[in-house]
Amino acid sequence: MLWSKSIFMLFEVYEHALMKREEIISKVRNAKDLLENARRRWVEYEPSPERSMLAGVDSSFNYIVYKGFYLYAIAGVSITSDGSFLAKPKMEVDAANLPQAQEKVGYDDGDGNEVSIDDKGFISPRNELLAKCIGVEHDLASESMDKADYILIDGSLLARFYDRRNRRFVAVYEYAKELMKSSKVLFIAKTSASNAILKGNLADIYYFSRATLNAGYILSVQKAGNDDITVVYARLKQCTPILKVEMPGERSEQEVRDMLNMLYPESISGYPYVLRLAHERCKISNDDMLKVADLLGLSIEEGGRDVLNE
Repeated sequence: MLWSKSIFMLFEVYEHALMKREEIISKVRNAKDLLENARRRWVEYEPSPERSMLAGVDSSFNYIVYKGFYLYAIAGVSITSDGSFLAKPKMEVDAANLPQAQEKVGYDDGDGNEVSIDDKGFISPRNELLAKCIGVEHDLASESMDKADYILIDGSLLARFYDRRNRRFVAVYEYAKELMKSSKVLFIAKTSASNAILKGNLADIYYFSRATLNAGYILSVQKAGNDDITVVYARLKQCTPILKVEMPGERSEQEVRDMLNMLYPESISGYPYVLRLAHERCKISNDDMLKVADLLGLSIEEGGRDVLNE
């Protein structure tokens, strides 16, 4: 009986989706003016290869939720294209109480997604560990600063300033302020939820991706508090995915082109190889977490195999 009720509810969802089909599709497809605007703004540019020493900085976390606590692991690396570490890898394994917020707030999770805290003030371990990882990445970037021409950090700088405006994880903003002093730092994201340039229903990156297939870029200077951040949507090679690159300060058109020239020879399928390598070196899988739990003798704890994050 329960199964048949579930199927009935699913059919209701299908029916509701069909009723809203035109409304939903119009948000995605009826954007001729926005696509034309994106096409007009796009600056076609074929990068000229320039070799530089790049460091890719990334971090990873995973956790298992038990009854009353959670076990977590964090790993972070700063790595070059030949696999060398520019700073000692950072890692942390510990158990913690399920986190509570001091006040009801909303904040950005680093990927452009806003996370709300419920009325009782509880937040998920994921958001607590995400903040730890941001701190790890900024520490690794600072330690690598004098050892590479450019430091590439996975994710968004603007999202980290957004945390500060919502009075959550203040230390994250202070780390970012230190990195704002360096012209070597590039924050690079494969996705973005921002519509700050075209003001459309969907993210800017959607319209720029559909408007053209050619290599090139769009340049914008945006504010984070009193600070300027140069935002560049760029495609390094024809028919490859668009990247969102954020650089501290206001950069000139020539500086942006120099940056693209530097990224071009160090990228595979349009994405910087050092960031791909950094991701693979620090990734913590569900199997890894289960092995950690077994090593610590926690695999028999109640709830230990029910909830894993990745």
